[in-house]
Amino acid sequence: MSNPSLGKALIVDDEKTNRLILKSLLVKQGYQTIEAVNGQEAIDLFHQENPSIIFMDVMMPVLDGYEATRQIKAASINHFVPVIFLTAMNDEEALAQCIEAGGDDFLVKPYDRVILQSKIRSMQRIAVLNREVQGMYSMIHREQEIAESVFINAIQSSNIENPYIKQVVRPAGIFSGDMVLSAYSPSRDLYFLTGDFTGHGLLAALGAMPVSEVFRAMTTKGFSPEEILTGINKKLKSMLPVGMFFGAQLVVVNHDLEHVRVFNAGMPDVIIVDGETHRIKHRLKSTGLPLGVDASFDAKEILQYAPISYNDKILMHSDGLTEARNASDQEFGSDRLYQSIADAPKNSIFDQVFTDLDQFCGNITTQADDVTLVEITCVHDVLPEIEVHDYIKPSTHMISDRGEWKLSMRFNGSRLRETNPVPILVSYLMEMEELETERQSLFTVMTELYVNALDHGVLGLDSNLKTDPEGFESYFQTRESRLANLDSGYVIFNLSVEQESSRRSILLRIEDSGKGFDYENRKQSKARETDLSGRGIMLIQDLCESVEFHGKGNIAIARFSWNTS
Repeated sequence: MSNPSLGKALIVDDEKTNRLILKSLLVKQGYQTIEAVNGQEAIDLFHQENPSIIFMDVMMPVLDGYEATRQIKAASINHFVPVIFLTAMNDEEALAQCIEAGGDDFLVKPYDRVILQSKIRSMQRIAVLNREVQGMYSMIHREQEIAESVFINAIQSSNIENPYIKQVVRPAGIFSGDMVLSAYSPSRDLYFLTGDFTGHGLLAALGAMPVSEVFRAMTTKGFSPEEILTGINKKLKSMLPVGMFFGAQLVVVNHDLEHVRVFNAGMPDVIIVDGETHRIKHRLKSTGLPLGVDASFDAKEILQYAPISYNDKILMHSDGLTEARNASDQEFGSDRLYQSIADAPKNSIFDQVFTDLDQFCGNITTQADDVTLVEITCVHDVLPEIEVHDYIKPSTHMISDRGEWKLSMRFNGSRLRETNPVPILVSYLMEMEELETERQSLFTVMTELYVNALDHGVLGLDSNLKTDPEGFESYFQTRESRLANLDSGYVIFNLSVEQESSRRSILLRIEDSGKGFDYENRKQSKARETDLSGRGIMLIQDLCESVEFHGKGNIAIARFSWNTS
């Protein structure tokens, strides 16, 4: 009596006698049978009847057994349907051709009942194992999808969302070795990091979590990009196995949209494009090893500056974009990328690049590597608004001694080369005072005062140099050179916190060893954007109750006040 649970057996043979003999044997084994007389009929019945096993003759009219098997196997890639070839041939080459076509076994004519039964049982065992493997694979795949969702949320959920920032990461697998991180510093600079771990998939993605933690913690506290990259490198060097590393691009867009700082460690060029003409203005190449390779990595050595203009576009990408291949095994390449940029309609560079990439790759659905592309448009709306605290009216400052404390710190030349004191002092103030809502304003004030003291005081730089691209480059080259060789000079911070009725004040006194400037005459003239303390001092005046200069102009005193009621 037949056992319907064994399912259907599809017999494919153009000889009726062969079909009848095999049908008789299979019915005794417990199969229902369906028959086809050529390869094309077999393909049609396979889709219509969903057989559990197929017996395929080799030589048939219309479509032979080899091609029919190839098409059936392609259609059942996620479901195991055994194909046993029926052949009168005994030579090894013919049998190998059956296996290469996708066959799982072969049965030599005339048929032997015992051998047929053994082969059926063998295929049944393989089918059971295949279902178990598919079940485990489905479970693993689902777990990986959940893990990737949690992973992405943990790493990228805090990224900046802004219509003037476009970004896409296309992973080659479930997990991506590429990553994109973005955040604003307390001084309103935009920090944007793109990275590419060796390879792709879960192993490549494991390093993304510590990179994200270091980046966010240090950016929030106002550490410099050099310190952030050094922190990431130290973390990765201690945890990555030999042979695995992290290519990184860190771009810092200055809050006045005057310039960008670029750190490129083992990644493709960072591209700056004129927003109106789409002419490529700068290609900032990699100037250092990827992170996680060298414990003595010094981010200052790979720092590059570039001036930017309003509406310029900054493009960052991983090598998966330019190394993407089409069906002819050609690379998309840098030249095609540059042509896409040049051909793009206004404000559509990002979309044009992906349109051209998809057309180039055609029907290829499997990527060789993760693909990442970022576009930042340099407009004021890409930066956060200044969070100005409640305006405090000037007072006579009748200060009580309740809650008063003072702090004084001196940073000499050699220490100024290595340390940015602002995050240290701001963090200390955050610990001493409940000032979290004032963090950005206070950080901005202290940063502007310190940059003026260091750049224009200790280093003796003149902002008038930055009147054109050549002068701009000269300014920052001179700055880096003087800072690298700095072994004298000083900046002194004196902070005192005072309480008056329902308000508290921080008196910031910053003194530098520079020559100062004629601040008395400067009071009589309107500050220009390129003056020694022009835009920065005007910003401080907006945020502080008062700003004064003393001595030779090398002592700045600012009073920062806030209500406590």
